[in-house]
Amino acid sequence: MAYRVPTAEVLSAAVAAAIKDMNVVGSQRRLTELVRSELQRIDPRYGVTEERVRRTAINAGLVKVTVESRDTGRRKRVVTCPVCGSRLKRVRNRTIAGGTVTIGKKCPLCPFRMGTTRRVPVRYEFANAHPRRYSFKRDEQRTLWSGP
Repeated sequence: MAYRVPTAEVLSAAVAAAIKDMNVVGSQRRLTELVRSELQRIDPRYGVTEERVRRTAINAGLVKVTVESRDTGRRKRVVTCPVCGSRLKRVRNRTIAGGTVTIGKKCPLCPFRMGTTRRVPVRYEFANAHPRRYSFKRDEQRTLWSGP
């Protein structure tokens, strides 16, 4: 069966609609399921990968992400962030002699950080960046439904 790739604007709207009533989504897979169900309402042929949903949600500023990662123990050169795809910045420290040394790298967009060895993300948690705010009048009684 053929599928269609949604544009970035359509995908951003689907992410916003999927997460608007939720405070926290516990995994990347669950977020993708929610977004796919929203995309199915727009066009049943739309398909999207988990990575594209994650990167679009983070880069559009729709979610705040928490990343759990593990250390591989290998010293490998990493240039781009494995979470959001932006370029990593060096974290430097001054030495006693007055020079500088790189002690790690960090992402300017998301909370991903690593030391001198490569870290691999293993779990994501997404929080709604714009949660719904409820305003109530002082001493107002709040009920779930009106009685018969």
